[in-house]
Amino acid sequence: MRAFSNGQQDTFLNAFGQLIQTSTGSTFTGIVEVLPVSIEAAGGFIESTETYVTMRKDDLINADVAIGTVLIIDGVNQTIYNIEDDRSGMVNCYFRTSAGASFAEDY
Repeated sequence: MRAFSNGQQDTFLNAFGQLIQTSTGSTFTGIVEVLPVSIEAAGGFIESTETYVTMRKDDLINADVAIGTVLIIDGVNQTIYNIEDDRSGMVNCYFRTSAGASFAEDY
C-alpha cells in the first residue's frame, strides 16, 4: 500500500481527530472509530462493535503507545489490545474499557 504523505495525514487528522491522552500523560491526535461486527451463529446473529483509534505510526513511538497502553478517551480509561499497521503511515489501535479488558481472558 502507498503511504500517506505528512500533509495528507495532517489533513485527515485535523478534519476528524481529537486530542487523546495516555495514562502516562503523553498526548497525540487520533480519530476514534467504531466498527460494527456481525457473526452468523447456529441460532442467529451475534452483533457487536469494535472500537479503535487511528493515529500516525510515528506517534506510537513519540507517545510511547503499545499493546497494554491505557488511553483516556472522553474520561474513560481504555486499554489497547491490538495494533494494525497497513503500511499507510497510519495505524489502528483497537481498545476496550480497562474494566472489561480481562473479560475475554477469563473465558
